Amino acid sequence: MVVARRLSAGSRTFLAERGMSWADEAGGLDLAAGPILIRIPTLTPPTETARARFTAAAGAVAEHLLHRATSGETLVPLVSDLAAAVGASPGAISRALTYFDAQGWTARTGARRGPTSRRDVVERGALLDGWATWYAARPDDVVTAHALIREPDTWLADVLAPAWPRGSWAVTGLVALQHRAPLATATNPVDLYLEGTVFDLDLRDVLAAAELTPTDTGARVRVLRADRYTSPLLRAARDEEVPLVSDVRLYGDLLRRGGVRAEEYAMHLREQRIGF
Repeated sequence: MVVARRLSAGSRTFLAERGMSWADEAGGLDLAAGPILIRIPTLTPPTETARARFTAAAGAVAEHLLHRATSGETLVPLVSDLAAAVGASPGAISRALTYFDAQGWTARTGARRGPTSRRDVVERGALLDGWATWYAARPDDVVTAHALIREPDTWLADVLAPAWPRGSWAVTGLVALQHRAPLATATNPVDLYLEGTVFDLDLRDVLAAAELTPTDTGARVRVLRADRYTSPLLRAARDEEVPLVSDVRLYGDLLRRGGVRAEEYAMHLREQRIGF
């Protein structure tokens, strides 16, 4: 019998295949004892509530906290530091943190005010579930294009990197997954973020510089517009040989991409890299 705070879909399948019972903190239960079988599915994390209360700024705050949590840092920075990090107003940051507190994702662990006051992320997995539910439902602002690509990494290094300025783009989707947590899968199409002002003003010229031709069918590349909260992620990845989005953003993008294997891809990344 395995008891845990949270069990991923892959973990539940693993246990079921070996005839092991399990229970989790969300109320899920799969218990077999002789001829008796009790099965209660794990409740789905908040969906409509999360979508209704998340704003773009709150989503950026959650993503920032989750990225820090992947390296074990659960202390929530000061409001002023968060505002500077994500580019939102202090008021928007405070409202986001109040909402996170109400959901039980974050909590104050010291004095309410003063030098000993602090707030921590106390439910990393639940915060990730809430953010991902909201994020995956957001629409893409995307242009699809055709390119002659035999091998994605070679094309990125030899064609795209010389054509697009460092800090203005980053790779996400299946190509990024192959770098971060390899899984036997296709990598078509190549998903790229492009900085929002470039996307809005110079898109045709930028696509042509990378030998990309806009198309409605047979796309080999998807170029996604990076909003004001995504652009700092591109600049943070500029020194990588192949600039990739963070593991948390990649997790959300894999879910938002959809398709029959979207959840499998995302859960593989979560188990291999994110860890909660």
